[in-house]
Amino acid sequence: MLHRKSSRNNLMFKALASSVMTAAAVIPVATENVEAASVTKTTFKDVTRSHWAYESIKQVAEKGLVTGYEDGTYKPSAQVTRAEFATFLSRVFDGKDRTTVKFKDVGSHWAIDAIQEGLAVGFIRESDFANNKFEPNKPMTRGEMSRWLSNALAHANPEYGKAIEEMANSSLTLIPIPEFYGGGGNKKDLPYIGVALATGLLSGYEDFSFKPNGNTTRAEVAIILIRFMDTLKKAPSDFTGMKELLEVAKTGTNILTISNFKKSKYGGYEDVLGKPHTYLNNTGVATIEHAIFVDTTGSKPKGIFKDMFFNEKSEDSILLNKGIFAIYYEYTFKPSRDVSIQSISNGSDLHFASNFLVDKSKIAQFNLSSPKNTINNDFKKGETYRYWANNQVGSPPGSEFGSRADDGSKFYYEVPK
Repeated sequence: MLHRKSSRNNLMFKALASSVMTAAAVIPVATENVEAASVTKTTFKDVTRSHWAYESIKQVAEKGLVTGYEDGTYKPSAQVTRAEFATFLSRVFDGKDRTTVKFKDVGSHWAIDAIQEGLAVGFIRESDFANNKFEPNKPMTRGEMSRWLSNALAHANPEYGKAIEEMANSSLTLIPIPEFYGGGGNKKDLPYIGVALATGLLSGYEDFSFKPNGNTTRAEVAIILIRFMDTLKKAPSDFTGMKELLEVAKTGTNILTISNFKKSKYGGYEDVLGKPHTYLNNTGVATIEHAIFVDTTGSKPKGIFKDMFFNEKSEDSILLNKGIFAIYYEYTFKPSRDVSIQSISNGSDLHFASNFLVDKSKIAQFNLSSPKNTINNDFKKGETYRYWANNQVGSPPGSEFGSRADDGSKFYYEVPK
């Protein structure tokens, strides 16, 4: 059986001490996978001090966000269900507002109150569920968790809602996970995954995948909840990664966020995106679709897109510590004859053509579109190609670079002296 959560101050989020919660009315349990009635316990027999999530589990237990089971266990490896996560987030907000549930499968469920609060807060949205079913005992996916957490942030700070909307509605949005190009998740979750990544609420795996359809354990959710409560205190502008994602969604580049370059009076990348540029050697017509910068001026690459494009263990490392920014251009190219990348680069504009390919491991990991090499005539006359290539630019005071499209539109950036 599970207690309803006790009455607390009607704050935006809790700042509970490790005090004992008062007794409350119990609710019939609809499933065996439910937390115990006792919420006074802050340590558990299956979570020793050597457990990697021990401190976080202890913290969420002390705050009353996640409780244990009647047998004294926490079950750190168990998957978190929708009903459980609704309960955890509702305890963070602990508001009084409720929205009547229209789901036909939760009427007598033990988590009904939390689900009603989730609908009121907005981290649960009826439109996200099919056939008017919530399926409360279904394990949460990481994509769903990103959505709920992001919507909860938007409830606390409307700027998060604006950020989600901007990324959702922009054709320029780029989220640095392999699934962005490779599939493996719901495309509608991508803006929410972007928020989760940029704020540090969730992170990728060792192979950089996000696994939107994967599940989350009770140990992992303890850490996520602690991070979430900290993120509630911050705005999107407090996170460099968020600013990068939003700049890309608006302008196709992150140059102003991640570098020391400033846009000149002549314009920026957004003024030339998608506009044709005819190569001087008449090999074809190209357009710039994205210009993604990675800060390689120091000993380590920086920026939310670094893992997507830059490989420290490859030849990319020669860029480090030389005051250089790596640029990763996404081009669209229509050749006027069968031609190679090397051929189109010879005599062509520096920033509308590059014969440097993205590292092969990144091409494979992130499903990036790229020619096999620079010398074969892989580009065939009359076809249209979209691919990524690498470029660089120095950044000392007084540095400048730019180019223009056929219609005279320009982008021009400079480092103030």
